[in-house]
Amino acid sequence: MNFMSVDDILNMAKSRTSVRERFNEIAQHNQNPNTNPNCDDDEYLANLLKVLKIKSLVVGVGGAGNNTVSRLEDMGISNAETICINTDAHDLYYSSASQKVLIGKERCQGMGSGNDPSIGGEAAKEDRDRLNKILNADIVFLTCGLGGGTGTGAAPIIAEEAKKNNAIVVTFCSLPFKSEGVQRSVRAKLGLKNLADYSDFLITVPNDNLLGIVGKIPIIGVFNIMNEVLIRNIVEVVNLINNCGLVNIDFADVKRIFVKKEKYPTGLVGIAESMGDDSDLIEKSRLALNNPLLQPDTSQVQRCIVSVTGDHTLSLSKVDSIVSTITNGIPEEAQLKFGVQNKPDMGTKVKIMVLASGPVSPYVQAAVDSDNDSTPINVFGF
Repeated sequence: MNFMSVDDILNMAKSRTSVRERFNEIAQHNQNPNTNPNCDDDEYLANLLKVLKIKSLVVGVGGAGNNTVSRLEDMGISNAETICINTDAHDLYYSSASQKVLIGKERCQGMGSGNDPSIGGEAAKEDRDRLNKILNADIVFLTCGLGGGTGTGAAPIIAEEAKKNNAIVVTFCSLPFKSEGVQRSVRAKLGLKNLADYSDFLITVPNDNLLGIVGKIPIIGVFNIMNEVLIRNIVEVVNLINNCGLVNIDFADVKRIFVKKEKYPTGLVGIAESMGDDSDLIEKSRLALNNPLLQPDTSQVQRCIVSVTGDHTLSLSKVDSIVSTITNGIPEEAQLKFGVQNKPDMGTKVKIMVLASGPVSPYVQAAVDSDNDSTPINVFGF
């Protein structure tokens, strides 16, 4: 076997090949001839880990998506790079991200898409080559708001380019309030239909669901809460993929949840934090599974991952109570795996995260099954 230099390894780690292809390449090299040929030494394993590091991108598209990524960047995120993509140069300038991309310079001239998804789509198509080159990752988290122009029109094109690079595409999108009118809802439905074609895992958060939970607080607080929910979900999934636990969940486990198998992309994610007493653990386990913002049909769960995080005092009985509660809330035939992570600063608190495939959002199903071309409503612009 040939020996690979450090530069070779770093170049491979940055390459656009899939994690499996990177593994197969390095597996043929770097066996130290001075050690037992039937064993792998630490130097070889260290090089392998550099190549196998999961490449994660968090991409915000349009105004809402840029706001989420900016907040995420301000909070700090490890194990992932951030990208803001927009047609509006002003909004993009004031956003925060590792990288920024102004799309549709010819079509939009930096002035935005004018609430027109067709212009947002044209802007993304104008920059397909650039988008394809930057969407170099094993997993792409896409976030946007639907119903406007750039997020609705460009996000599906961006998801498509990510899929061309064999990335897993996990999409978090918000849907407009009913009070915003029929046309905005129709535009959102069209965007959701197009996103469903290129998303493996699709989480839709209807803004109307916020009304029943935090409807009486100031509107700026409502949108801050929405951002926090999206950010927390993304951060926890990224950490789940990259961090080792006492009982570990690896990328292969998460990939089985994410990969789209049927007509509709599915998705359930829920996070709750318990103070640690027995009754609260059960209540918060149910809350994580039955996320009130998503209102999922848990009877559709096919695969489920439960991640429990606590400090060194977290007992086996508490973990068992959490896992049992969630097991009792999903079908008997559903496959479940749990993991445990230690975080010293948790104190008595216990964080519960549920990630599952199977539940199809009624909004996704309605969008995929719809024929938007037949609607008499003008979905473009005002």
